[in-house]
Amino acid sequence: MRAVIIFFFLFSSMYLIAQMQPDTITWNKNLDQVVITAQFTPTDTRETVNSVRVLNRKIIEQRSVVNLQELLQTEANIRLSQDPILGSDISVNGLKGENLKILIDGVPVVGRLNGSIDAGQIPLSSIQKIEIIEGAQSLLYGSEASGGVINLITRKSQTSDIDTELNAQYETNGFRTLTARAGYTSKKITLQATGNIQNFVPSQDTSQTRDQVWNPKRQRSVRAMLRYQPSERTDIRISGNILSEQVDNLGEKRRPVFKPYAFDDYYFTDRYDLNVHGERWTKSKNLIQATLGWNVFSRIKNSYRFDFDNENKTLLDGMQDTSSAKGYLSRFTFASDRKERKWNYLLGLENYYETATGTRLLDTTSVEPGKAYTNDLGIFASGKIKLSPELTIQSGARWTYNMRYGTAVTPSTWLFWQPKLPLQVRFSWAYGFRSPSVKELFFSFIDINHFVIGNADLQPEKSLNLRGEITWKTLHIHQTELSLTTTGFYNKVNDRIILTALGPVHYEYRNVESWKTSGGSIRINANVGDWLRFQSDVIVTGFYNSNTDITNTKYLWSPDWANDLTLSLFDNKISWNIWHKRTGKTPFFYNQEGKTEQGTTDSWNMLNTGLSTHFMNKKIRVNAGIKNIFDVRQLQANNNNGIHIEASNQQNLHWGRNVYVGVTWQWQK
Repeated sequence: MRAVIIFFFLFSSMYLIAQMQPDTITWNKNLDQVVITAQFTPTDTRETVNSVRVLNRKIIEQRSVVNLQELLQTEANIRLSQDPILGSDISVNGLKGENLKILIDGVPVVGRLNGSIDAGQIPLSSIQKIEIIEGAQSLLYGSEASGGVINLITRKSQTSDIDTELNAQYETNGFRTLTARAGYTSKKITLQATGNIQNFVPSQDTSQTRDQVWNPKRQRSVRAMLRYQPSERTDIRISGNILSEQVDNLGEKRRPVFKPYAFDDYYFTDRYDLNVHGERWTKSKNLIQATLGWNVFSRIKNSYRFDFDNENKTLLDGMQDTSSAKGYLSRFTFASDRKERKWNYLLGLENYYETATGTRLLDTTSVEPGKAYTNDLGIFASGKIKLSPELTIQSGARWTYNMRYGTAVTPSTWLFWQPKLPLQVRFSWAYGFRSPSVKELFFSFIDINHFVIGNADLQPEKSLNLRGEITWKTLHIHQTELSLTTTGFYNKVNDRIILTALGPVHYEYRNVESWKTSGGSIRINANVGDWLRFQSDVIVTGFYNSNTDITNTKYLWSPDWANDLTLSLFDNKISWNIWHKRTGKTPFFYNQEGKTEQGTTDSWNMLNTGLSTHFMNKKIRVNAGIKNIFDVRQLQANNNNGIHIEASNQQNLHWGRNVYVGVTWQWQK
């Protein structure tokens, strides 16, 4: 029923849009070269003081990826793990998801499970590009940005007055995706709407049991945006998103001979987002921006007993669970970024209020049982000084007041040096922080077998990030452009918050340890005309060894190798894309019989290839290819002697090899 409502809404919008009149707004086709994340004002990527990685719409379409999880799976220096129920977990530079902030148009995504946002719940059908910054960005984005920021930029403009698109994609691993998009633009108003339907019915594995590795999933989403531009210097936008997901976790059949039954769990997730953004350029070329964001996350678990004889489902008393989170963002910035001046500045004020509800939350200061809340108020300022035509320094600090632990100050400095045109040097020294989450503060799960509690006295994690980058880039010579980039990084997190064992069943969140990661990378880029694009990244990440009793090595190292090759053939009528990633063995520590042991997760190789072509003046586009050619599914955990650890320590990586075919129809007027 929800699917019918979504597509009825979209096609009704298409019909209304088709009746409207055209406008004369022109389209800037170089938007992908301009970034906004962590910048004073929109800035060309070649002039930013920090390095920004951009994944544009063309990459999304060439790889036929439908959500953020699938896109990042093969990206360099980003690692993902998957849980069939909790979703994906992202780490960058060796720092896990709780230190990574995911934004949509600058507004944080709420609803973390075990500290991470499920990237599989972020569809890409309405996304124009993704901007990724590695390293601490707490100065501008506050808590949870100590490891980096991923900012998804939605579509806000279009090449024609009326723009509609339909897409259907079939994958042999069980994914079926339908997408519809419609947009209209006039002299001052732009209206866009996007709907997405995805069903996942995994194929039966070799065990032939009800309890499979991957669970069936149904996902529906709608995003709409209204943009009003009363003048060239003023832009006002309001956008909203609704997402609904159901995951079925079917239990194994019990007592199969006499009155068989099973226990089944159903997980229902809903996300609601509303964002109001306004910006204005003053006559003196200053940029004023204001953003209001409202995000809601709700997750319900229903448990049933299913009787096979009469096919009856009975709700189990005391086995249900409901949790929710709400985030309220208020943000205001005033920025000057005039190229003719030697110095520019940014001033900002931000307040983020988050509430959470759940049967396992116990906040003694809250008047409502099962409800907890926290609030961060931040004031930040940053200045950029051009000491010479070759050297720019940007520095600033953020002052944060948290209602639970008090204040935190996070300074940061960036340096950008370009002594000669082919050479660029970037260096950053940045502090970050992460406020304790509501779960870490107020979680309470106590029964005969469990005693797991939060800690209201937790202090924020404090981190230091050092990052250096050198890029050498040739000029265009015979339509060929080459670049070589080397990067080094170092992260240190103090007062790291972890769940600490205090007894056989007694656990509590505490600030107990320091965590470090370091590493380096080399990136090679080659572009030949408009028909060949190649990129190769080699990264080595060192994970701090917190237990030298096991090994005297200070860091345990793990390599990454990512490649991307795109060939455009026959006057760009056919595009052939090959993307690949290899991740080496990854170290970790685990507890066995009260003793800390070291283990490694197996290395893996993922190779994908795809072709895309278009017909009828690009009105129809066809994509086809093979993902995960090597059929990588699960990674085995091993101890130092190479012996497998129990199966529960297996890491789910992918659904397996699959062939995909997608067809897109686009109509413009």
